Amino acid sequence: MARVSETLGQVYRGVGMSSEFVEIPSLMPVPDIFSCKRVLAIQAHYDDIDIAVGGLIATLIKNGAEVLYATVTDDLAGVTDLTLSKEIAASRLQNEAEKAAQILGVLGIYYLNYPDAGDWSVYQARRDLITVVRQFQPDCVISLDPWLNTEAHADHYKSGFAAVEAAILADVLGVEGSDLQIPLQFHGKQKQEIRAVGLFNSSHANTFVDIDQVLETKLAAVSQYISQFTDESMAGMLVALPKRSQYFAGIGHSANKLSKEVTYAECLKVLSTDALHAAR
Repeated sequence: MARVSETLGQVYRGVGMSSEFVEIPSLMPVPDIFSCKRVLAIQAHYDDIDIAVGGLIATLIKNGAEVLYATVTDDLAGVTDLTLSKEIAASRLQNEAEKAAQILGVLGIYYLNYPDAGDWSVYQARRDLITVVRQFQPDCVISLDPWLNTEAHADHYKSGFAAVEAAILADVLGVEGSDLQIPLQFHGKQKQEIRAVGLFNSSHANTFVDIDQVLETKLAAVSQYISQFTDESMAGMLVALPKRSQYFAGIGHSANKLSKEVTYAECLKVLSTDALHAAR
């Protein structure tokens, strides 16, 4: 069994179990996310993508990709100033998100406005996201990994599941979307096949991204979200993010997936749509 595990994957010995389990890696090749030129990045909250993979987004855009954000919730539960009305808070949040998007070079943001930490379903969000995919016509979808082992925030894993389901089902004409309309300037001019699905905050990353040249751009974008952080917590975030990026770079070095010269990195799991639909 040890020899098999060296070839195919890691042996898992369950507590109280007599059998051994072998994790068999996918036979599917890892798509090249940097070959993608039209990217739909789906997040639960306004700052999720910028904090997790803002460097990747900036790098994709520098490489010529067009990136549209789709934000699933209204993010109102995270506002630190509880004296604000919902209308003022929503306006501030969207203004901050759009400033951050401009810094990174994102085309725009489409807001689904489901209630933050509220009662909404994967199915509802999936229908809307299928329509966004059909109208925008991305060749890549990016979202949070819904299979992250310790994620407790339902907005995150529900948005992730809705995103990956939309990615594999948008081409199935018998699957219903919704009647929403994204702005015409975001409509794709030709039909695209989704060639890559990138999942951030994943416990099983297979792609490491050099962000040395765009780290400051990422931090500038994240610093716009002042409605969701106290001064102290924002300062801590801006210190923690480079340290986390150094940690990811170290993992990439150890795995021989990143040049030793890279100081800061982000990582994600990149899969094909085939790998997400009953195939290995």
